Amino acid sequence: MSQERFTTSREVYHRIRWDSRIDAREFVVGYDAHRGAMEEMPFEAFVPDGEIPWHRVWYFKRGTQVVWDRKARIDLLSNARPAEEPASAPSPSVPGFTSLPAWRFDSGSWREASNTQAHALPPPSTLTVATFNVLFDLYDAELLATERRTPAALSLLRETGADVIALQEVTPSFLQALLAEPWVREHYWLSDGPGAQTVATYGQVLLSRVPLTSVWQRVFSRDKRIIAAELRLSGGTLWVATPHLTSNRDPSCASARAVQVEALLEWARVLGASSETEPPDLVLAGDFNFGDGAVEAASFARAGFVDAWSSLRPSEAGETFNPRLNTLAAITTVSGTLQRLDRVLVASASGRLAPEAVELFGEAPLAGPPGPSGHALFASDHFGLHCVLRRAAVASSTRTSTALVHHTALVLIPPEDVWGPIQALRKKHDAKFHRWMPHVTLLYPFVPEEDFETAEALLVDALQGVEPFDVTLSTFGHFEHRANATAWLRPDDQPSGALTALYAKLVAALPECATSAHGGFTPHLSVGQLPLSSDIARTLAEWQRAWRPLKFRAGELCLIRRKGDAPFEVIRRIPLSQAPRAIPEQEDVLASIGSGESQGGHAARTAAVEQLRQHCERIGTTLHPYGSYLLGTDGAGSDVDAVAIGPASLSRDDFAQALLQELAPGTARYVADAAIPLVKLSIGGVSFDLAYASRPEGVPPGDPLTLLEQHGSRLDPAGLRAVLGLADTLGLMGAIAHDARFRNLMRAVKAWARARGLYSHALGYLGGLSWTLLAAWACTRATPDALRSDASLLAHFFATFSSWPWPQPVTLTPETARYRPEGKRDLLPVIAPALPARNTARNVSRSTFRVIREELLRAHELVSKARASRTPSAWTALFQPPAADELPTAALRLSADAPSAEDREAVAGWILGHVTALVYRLEGDRRLSVRPLQPAQAGGALIIGLEARDAAALSWHPSSPLFAAVEAFRASFQEWTHRPSSAVLQIEWVRGD
Repeated sequence: MSQERFTTSREVYHRIRWDSRIDAREFVVGYDAHRGAMEEMPFEAFVPDGEIPWHRVWYFKRGTQVVWDRKARIDLLSNARPAEEPASAPSPSVPGFTSLPAWRFDSGSWREASNTQAHALPPPSTLTVATFNVLFDLYDAELLATERRTPAALSLLRETGADVIALQEVTPSFLQALLAEPWVREHYWLSDGPGAQTVATYGQVLLSRVPLTSVWQRVFSRDKRIIAAELRLSGGTLWVATPHLTSNRDPSCASARAVQVEALLEWARVLGASSETEPPDLVLAGDFNFGDGAVEAASFARAGFVDAWSSLRPSEAGETFNPRLNTLAAITTVSGTLQRLDRVLVASASGRLAPEAVELFGEAPLAGPPGPSGHALFASDHFGLHCVLRRAAVASSTRTSTALVHHTALVLIPPEDVWGPIQALRKKHDAKFHRWMPHVTLLYPFVPEEDFETAEALLVDALQGVEPFDVTLSTFGHFEHRANATAWLRPDDQPSGALTALYAKLVAALPECATSAHGGFTPHLSVGQLPLSSDIARTLAEWQRAWRPLKFRAGELCLIRRKGDAPFEVIRRIPLSQAPRAIPEQEDVLASIGSGESQGGHAARTAAVEQLRQHCERIGTTLHPYGSYLLGTDGAGSDVDAVAIGPASLSRDDFAQALLQELAPGTARYVADAAIPLVKLSIGGVSFDLAYASRPEGVPPGDPLTLLEQHGSRLDPAGLRAVLGLADTLGLMGAIAHDARFRNLMRAVKAWARARGLYSHALGYLGGLSWTLLAAWACTRATPDALRSDASLLAHFFATFSSWPWPQPVTLTPETARYRPEGKRDLLPVIAPALPARNTARNVSRSTFRVIREELLRAHELVSKARASRTPSAWTALFQPPAADELPTAALRLSADAPSAEDREAVAGWILGHVTALVYRLEGDRRLSVRPLQPAQAGGALIIGLEARDAAALSWHPSSPLFAAVEAFRASFQEWTHRPSSAVLQIEWVRGD
């Protein structure tokens, strides 16, 4: 037997899940159900590290083809290679760097992973990077409360969802906690494992969702090193390194940092020179321990590295070390200076990788009591940095495709009123005086003139929001060439970094025009050529003494061209500070389809709430509305959810009877057999679902949250669930920072989910609380660009959850972030904000999980098209109900028949409350998938659409699994103790041709 290592079931699972060339929906998982009995489930229904352990997974099939089989040792996925993909090149060796193993959690333990990747993975369109100095506790440990900070830091890191995470000041104990996290075990490769080889005292650790092809370190001392890793993608290799440079606490900090910076730059140079084609993309993420304007920052800029923060947010300080706000920074600081110590730097010679968004995280103090110092406690003395990098192919059908030419360019031209001194120098020393006007080259060579229209459109789009900035020409420099030297004036920009940020946006728009030289982008205005000699420095010094700085406002870019020997001339001008294109807001569309909410509707509900409050007070209880009404996201026709809290002497049944006597006859009924017994009532046309909780004996009236915190264990289950509903709403209100944006987002999401039949916990989809939690998560984690408009926030919502890595839970609060999915009821965990942590989406089945994912993908595509077309009809398509050709042709139709309307309503409520039991019975036949719906045109009936991989699964006869599932459901209806005597459950089998 071959001794070659056989790919594990876990590795195959992740290959199918993350390889974008593979459609996971085509696969099934074969597993040992019990004592060798094999069963199958759809790939997307399998929960990693759930109730089915990896050793019981025996095969994976794509359709009818077995692609991996443990017993037969078949592995078609790992042996398959794209025909066009060349063999992986060996990782280059950089002097001073030594190899390390990569680590991956597999078969119940952390193991060294192979440092050779058989194939490159498809490139993602975006790559997110997070860097965080987690603060070791080697000093002042008694003031740092590490036992509270570590879980908080882990929660923050998990919430970033970053593809690559760079950590500094990691201690062995922090590493052990990190390695124990389920989300780390599930999703990440690491640069260190249980042995803590690189963090013996403290150090850096890299985490990556993309497999680590190789890992390296450059050691300077026991605690100072660089950790670097190679991520091999089919569009080109990406290298990521995390430094933690020497801080100013060290007396020899300047010289130590100089050595470390030079090591990083040498690393970058060697990697670029080792590439047979183009230099790889490089990302540096870590604690650089220098601020803006430092000489080290200039060194990285000269080497072609773009600072993500100064590129995208040049007018914001972005301090990651802030002793004024962060009490831990106030403890650890020596100077008290606010500084931007943590950075993400990007070098992409191809222009393939460019910063798109960047923000801080960990800025808020931890919930709970103050720290040992008596002040608020933070997760670390540093704030974290989260950066989104746009990764695009260099050549694209939307970009120019012809070869670049040297008779066109994109330049920045100073206004003519400052040309005089520049032209005086150029006339003497510049051989190209008559060919070029004074200019700062931005992109050269450039696209041919016939592509100017396309290029201009791309540039205008990329430059939206870029403001004019000041430029001062004050200092001379030079480039040395083989035969001579070019003398130039340096354009100093204000705000600092504006030119570099501008260049990054230009390259992102036209990556084929990126500077190809290894030196990267060095802004300059050429003034002449000088012979190579020792006199260059003296000549420039003489010019400097006579020079008077020239200042001008950079307000436009110019597309220039020349024909034959004629001088360059301006063909097109692109002004900066263009107003963003108008984007139709989705609330206008909502109003057009009748989903908007008027102030009068909410006012009517408020008046009805006050009436009900008076009724409750008259029978000795207090009323507490919650849900969409309290959040302000209620819409036309919304019910009001509420809980009444009363004394121990008033039972739930007595409360219901007393309230029914208070209300007008026929306006209310008591549903005693619901999961949470409710009084359903109507006041002034406003419907209520009112639950009840009684305080334990001896507990006086008071705040519901205090009741929950101090006496929750003494509440009966129904009362506890009702009060938790209120606590969840209050927790949501505390988490939401952008109230107006959130409310508009929630109304749009609710309108979409209702239209598509997804707004129902009872049917196995998501209920109001779950959708609200998703909207709150998207809103609180949105970038400033995403929060710019309601439309952009809606796009962010669908982009986020159409690609969410389920079953990773969605959690709003640090207290609930450690929720661990378990089994089939946690396919799509959306965790309530109040403790104890609860999945609000436990009714989601394998079929409804698939429907939700497909609908989120559809919505993401429709929103993208709507924003591009900017037409009301494009937006309206988002809110259309499923067309007939989108639904299964086979279905079960469930309806109620009873003599009275009240009995029919009771039976319909029973059906809705128990339909998930039927769904699970139907799904017991792995060949079947279901889609429950309650369409308006069905007259109150409930439809369960059925699809099957095998037509035999749709057979309707007494011995078929389908028939047996329906009969079991009928039997449970007959066993219903509160069933109206003359009520009938009707189940029709409908099958289209």
